[in-house]
Amino acid sequence: MPSSNNALTGREIRSAARAAMTTLEDRGFTACIFGSVACAIYGTENREPNDVDIIVMTELNPENIKDLIVASNDRFYLVHSTNPRNSYQVLWFTVSSHRTCKIDILIPGLLSIPNIPANKISFIEPFQDIPVVPFFALLLLKLRGWTDHRVDDRRHMRDKVKVDERDIDELLELSKKYQPHVDKEEWLPTWFMHEARERVYEYMQKRPESIESWIKMGF
Repeated sequence: MPSSNNALTGREIRSAARAAMTTLEDRGFTACIFGSVACAIYGTENREPNDVDIIVMTELNPENIKDLIVASNDRFYLVHSTNPRNSYQVLWFTVSSHRTCKIDILIPGLLSIPNIPANKISFIEPFQDIPVVPFFALLLLKLRGWTDHRVDDRRHMRDKVKVDERDIDELLELSKKYQPHVDKEEWLPTWFMHEARERVYEYMQKRPESIESWIKMGF
């Protein structure tokens, strides 16, 4: 069972990410990191991640993927969700004897996640051994999380809005370095960009100081 850890370090989080990615690659999957770990690899500094989010390019059920990971590497294990209404199990990685890291597995189609071609996956120094979601897609997926959390009826989810805004604002600042633009991201599905535009305009209204950054990216 997962122990009550102090906050994991960035090194420990990356260790968990590498172990998961290696296990998936050994089983023939194409996958990449997104969420707060990808943000940190791209250069955000406002917080340390506390778990690992992975997109696996497959049509398999995420529960089946978790089973394969556990069967392939004994440092991973499954625990039933603490919410009895949830049927899924939670995947954990053993960092050390008393420290564990949660691993979330998602697939394209869930939470507006697009399929990500292997040649679009990014490798960012000095952590170029960890494949991450392309910067532009990461930013727009973060925006999806922000809009979802704003209207969630659960207080603990709405409390994530300020964290989302700090992540998004820092990614917008980093966009000066990575210089994404709508015209360079034609691989993204039309439905994804349509949803993204609506969320960008909502963010502009809520945080007008971000308008210039979004315009520079082609919105």
